[in-house]
Amino acid sequence: MPELPEVETVRRQLHAALQGQTIQAVDLYLTGREVPAGPLFVAGVVGKTVESIDRRAKLLIWRFKGGSGFIGHLKMTGKFLLVPLDYTPAKHDRLKFITKSSAVIWNDVRKFGYVKAFANTTELESLLTSYGPEPLISSAEQLAACLLTPKTRLLKAALLDQTVIAGIGNIYADEACFLSGLRPTRRLSTLTAAQRLTIANKIKNVLSASLALNGTTSNNYLDVNGERGGFVNFLQVYGRAGEPCRTCSTPIKKITLAGRGTHYCPQCQK
Repeated sequence: MPELPEVETVRRQLHAALQGQTIQAVDLYLTGREVPAGPLFVAGVVGKTVESIDRRAKLLIWRFKGGSGFIGHLKMTGKFLLVPLDYTPAKHDRLKFITKSSAVIWNDVRKFGYVKAFANTTELESLLTSYGPEPLISSAEQLAACLLTPKTRLLKAALLDQTVIAGIGNIYADEACFLSGLRPTRRLSTLTAAQRLTIANKIKNVLSASLALNGTTSNNYLDVNGERGGFVNFLQVYGRAGEPCRTCSTPIKKITLAGRGTHYCPQCQK
């Protein structure tokens, strides 16, 4: 699933391409993952001018002039792709947003992603209230404070919880734990104040480093131009089960934790 660096990359690219553009038409190819369904969603979008494309956690927020808009969640395989106006639809395309000069396709192979309209900023805020702080704009001290309770919770589970810190998923939880020298199986109660501050800083560092390379493509993620993210070459543990640790050469171990495949170095992480 695309995480903060990948979604922020898409946001920046969409914003650059669409800000000030009016959506002249919407072609609906496959229905069922837009709210409201079908023609009602289309009617709420056509004729609207894009004020900005924003992001909260892993959500993309299309804001229109006048206060309405919609949120898009990429989930596992969702993609917004910039395409020519004469683009021929592909098998898993769901929607095509058409402006005067270009078009954007919403494509989703696994069909877990969704787009959901909002009528005004109040309605939008009601959709965003459950998310924790944004790690790139919050201080390390603020993020460290999020890892205090509940004390019995596992570190990896806390990092995956979007109500604790927004935008972190499986990739960057594993990477931040490695960079901090902490096993993802640690209980929050065992972390010292210094360790909480360390992992908070490493979260910020790894997200920023990945964003600078347009994110990580380990499976399905592509940016709006159909390009892969470049951070995959710098992953320390994620997706490297059985391979030697880049620091100590110990084989990377993979376990299941909080329902997700979890990678760590048994030697470097304690």
